[in-house]
Amino acid sequence: MSLRFIYGKAGTGKSTFCFNEIKKNINNSKKIYIITPEQYSYSAERQLLEVLDENASINAEVISFNRMANRVFTEVGGLNDVLISKSSKAMLIYSILEKEKKNLKFLGTSNDNIDLVLKEITELKKHNITTEKLENGINEIENISLQEKLKDIDKIYKIYEEYMQNKFIDEEDILTKLANKIPESKMFDNSIVYIDEFSGFTKQEYNIVEEILKKADEVNITICADNLEYNTEKENDIFYYNKQFAKLLTDCGQNVDKKIEKSILLKNQFRFKNEELKFLEENIYNKNQKKYLEKNKNIKLFIANNPYSEIENIAQEITRLVREENYKYNDIAIITKNIDSINNIAKAIFSQYSIPIFIDEKVEITENIVIKYVLSILEIFSTNWSKEAVFNYIKSGFLDLKNDEIYILEKYCQKLGINRNKWYKAKWKENQDLQEKIIIPLLELKKELDQEKNARKISEKLYKYLLKNNIQNKLNEKIKKLEKIGENEIAEEYKASLDTLIDVLDEIVDIFKDEKISIDKYKEILKIGLRNKEIGKIPQNLDQVILGDIDRTKSHKIKVAFITGINDGIFPSINKNEGFLNDNDREILKIKDLEIAKGTLDNLYEEQFNTYKVLSLAEEKLYLSYTSSNKDGGTLRPSVIITKIKKIFPQLQEESDIITKKSNITNQKSTYEELLKNIRKIKNGEKIDDLWIDVYNWYSQNEYWKNKLKEDLKGLEYSNKAENIKKENIEKLYGNTLKASISKLEQYRKCPFSFHLTYGLKLKEDKQYEISAIDTGSFMHDIIDAFFDRIENLEIEDEEIEKIVEEIINEKLKLEKNYIFTNSPKFIILTNRLKKTVKDSIKYIVYQLKNSDFKVAGHELEFNKKDGNVELYGKIDRLDIGANDEGEYIRIIDYKSSNKNVNLNEMIAGTQIQLITYIDSIAEKTHKQPAGIFYFGLMDKIIEGSQNLTDEEIEERIKKEFKMNGLILADVKVVKMMDKTLETGYSNIIPVYLDKQGEISQGKSNTITKEQFSNLQKTIRKIIKQISNEILSGKIDIKPLYNKANGKVSCEYCEYKTICAFNPKENNYEYLQKRDKKIILEELKGEE
Repeated sequence: MSLRFIYGKAGTGKSTFCFNEIKKNINNSKKIYIITPEQYSYSAERQLLEVLDENASINAEVISFNRMANRVFTEVGGLNDVLISKSSKAMLIYSILEKEKKNLKFLGTSNDNIDLVLKEITELKKHNITTEKLENGINEIENISLQEKLKDIDKIYKIYEEYMQNKFIDEEDILTKLANKIPESKMFDNSIVYIDEFSGFTKQEYNIVEEILKKADEVNITICADNLEYNTEKENDIFYYNKQFAKLLTDCGQNVDKKIEKSILLKNQFRFKNEELKFLEENIYNKNQKKYLEKNKNIKLFIANNPYSEIENIAQEITRLVREENYKYNDIAIITKNIDSINNIAKAIFSQYSIPIFIDEKVEITENIVIKYVLSILEIFSTNWSKEAVFNYIKSGFLDLKNDEIYILEKYCQKLGINRNKWYKAKWKENQDLQEKIIIPLLELKKELDQEKNARKISEKLYKYLLKNNIQNKLNEKIKKLEKIGENEIAEEYKASLDTLIDVLDEIVDIFKDEKISIDKYKEILKIGLRNKEIGKIPQNLDQVILGDIDRTKSHKIKVAFITGINDGIFPSINKNEGFLNDNDREILKIKDLEIAKGTLDNLYEEQFNTYKVLSLAEEKLYLSYTSSNKDGGTLRPSVIITKIKKIFPQLQEESDIITKKSNITNQKSTYEELLKNIRKIKNGEKIDDLWIDVYNWYSQNEYWKNKLKEDLKGLEYSNKAENIKKENIEKLYGNTLKASISKLEQYRKCPFSFHLTYGLKLKEDKQYEISAIDTGSFMHDIIDAFFDRIENLEIEDEEIEKIVEEIINEKLKLEKNYIFTNSPKFIILTNRLKKTVKDSIKYIVYQLKNSDFKVAGHELEFNKKDGNVELYGKIDRLDIGANDEGEYIRIIDYKSSNKNVNLNEMIAGTQIQLITYIDSIAEKTHKQPAGIFYFGLMDKIIEGSQNLTDEEIEERIKKEFKMNGLILADVKVVKMMDKTLETGYSNIIPVYLDKQGEISQGKSNTITKEQFSNLQKTIRKIIKQISNEILSGKIDIKPLYNKANGKVSCEYCEYKTICAFNPKENNYEYLQKRDKKIILEELKGEE
């Protein structure tokens, strides 16, 4: 009766050691079990069959905890209830949330909330926390927010458990029951047990292992670690959690009086077939990191332009490896952190390169045609025959309609506005046969459903409708067609779809029985059930490249590994969602003996171990890659892992396709695409490899390709130049009068073509819905306006300012509603940060006004100005007026949630003309003198080195941080009107410095004279006219602004990049010059 650990670092052959030992002991009459995680059981079975002959393998068996449960319950009984599936659980949770929504403070019925509840109930069960234990724990918790969260979960958990009692059993409860039933079973009596590939257990699994330890003769457990000495340095030890795991298992063995055998340390790393891979494993997380000074042959590093080119590079290299180095496809694995982000790209590219690939993913069934067909029927009834729902039904492919019939029908409905009851209320004048074919079966079904609306009857009627319309045979025909053209993967999904749908219909009947239910609610329940019903995939053949997620990829027999997407924040991941319970909540629960799953910090340490494992997978070659941009063109940075690897391997040469791309002759399809790219290069005046001339000749003479090549060459003649808009079309776009805000004119100067698409054609990108708490910019503007509306004068203390701002913010956010997202940690942090920023900003706005002779004349003032056929409009954030013995003055203040300053270069370029236009117009109307234009930054101010400063010094620093940026009239009297405290030195309010004589220092101040101000106003008027004339003349050049000062291009965040396809060889930049203030002002004087 013993417990033994077999440990070693990655690649030391721990699993191989176990299987070899099993081979030696297979004939000693003792039953041998190998316990592995579910996802590794298939590969473990294959490995077992490789080391044992067919007869010997009867005495050894690979099992997971779930398989173990089936065996034990079959032997001793005790499992009489029906196992509830994940989809059934989700539908049940939705129903509970819907019924209890008025009694819940945090949770609603969205898909996110259903997932949250499912996750939390699963967590509680895995860690043996019953409803009673949870309720007792809630009473001891003082944190109100956590208490309210747990009350919501507890309420749902209790109702869920009450419903399950004596009817169903949760898969999480099976392991609890298994631990209780193992003592009655003879399964593990006198057996030898190997536990392999685990790096931790849940509380349930620990209980099961404890019971196995009591029954088995020997228990052997593999641990991936350099030693088994327990320590508390989780930050510095990559194997920390594995050592903790070993300690807990040791304690477990000692608790049941199991003899702890001497552990076996495996040192030789058999996996790695070369020194480079071994060196990487030894140093990637080693504090005493060494450098590999030899030339790299087996580790490659590639930076791709985007995910598409990253996968294409992998496909080209796999083709080369198979063709030139005799690798098989199943020797190769591609590993990624987020398989969902590249699976579709991989399918397309690997198909193009004729590479067989198995993507180890769960297929979501909601996009399947059978599912869409049924859901569209329910959608038709719940939306009163909306046009979209009816056409989803029509286009499902099950109505025996031809494509041209659907086209005619769509045009007819569009022409006559067929929608809602017009589908069935009266006979159409045309296409009556199509109308009847669509609506008569649906009307009959609707009539049947209306007779008795309960879960059982709706499910039965839907099932009969599928039979009546011969859906099974129609689906079989589609499957045959797919198999005929080699689309076996989609064919397999189709085969599983109808059975899966019927399973969910049955589950609805099992759960809801004869419960009365509306069509709309039934539709939601069915959608939730289907969304949580995934179809597992099976490899179509043995020789395939595997594309898998880090967490599911088996760590044996991978000769060549490609690890993709090694970008900052992605690999390793740092954006772990805390979920319903945040890290602080989990710490409190741990103290109260309600410990559940790890928090984000622990997950981060665990992520490091997963990264170590994945970098240690390859036996012979390792390819690492990252991208410089994502699919949408956003900039990405390399992961810290890339930096570490470059330090370890200083000779490692980074390859890239960003500047130049390799020429590869692979197969006909992919080589043809490369040929077209090279022909484009010739057109652009670039040199290409001579081999592409021979490639061109081959395609131009090939019967299959020559006509396609001829057509595609026509497309290459396209020139990326934007033609001027015709005069008649300009009026259609803008009318007789050009109505534009100043910011629109600024946008034109940044790029005329972008302006045309945005404000002329009014193109809009399809926005993906995101739960955005608030628009911070407009939010802060609203708070400032509301504050000044509420106060009567500026004689107000800081405490009162904070109180008023707090009240206004709470009113705006309506926090008392306790919406789930307004209570999320992310939202709370954002809200608190905004509160602080707005409070501080208003505090210093008040400070600046108290110390100024300028008074606020208005907030959010409408601006309108018409000049000929141009009408300008806008909104002025704040207008101040001041007076002295020389007259009245005005100044404009613009609130910005970024650190912005007046830039004369941008003004003259026409990209920063808003404030000067506002002040020019108001000065003209009121006959008051311009005193200045300013930006006030609504930003959280960080004071560096504040630990050694006094409160007074910190206050002074903050005042300087809140100083307004801008341009001010070079008049000492005006300066002192804006800062009454200023005698000499720098002002804490405006960008001015007075020397010891009390005069303005031009070099340290951002001022201009009255004459210069006037010249600037006149110039901006001319620029506005010029821009307006260019717009109305139809000029829409693809000519983005290039800022020479910072190297930034206006294309950087433009959503129209893919439309304009800016090409420096065909298109030109508009350059924003970097010139000195004095030169600009002199030029303005010369224009007078």
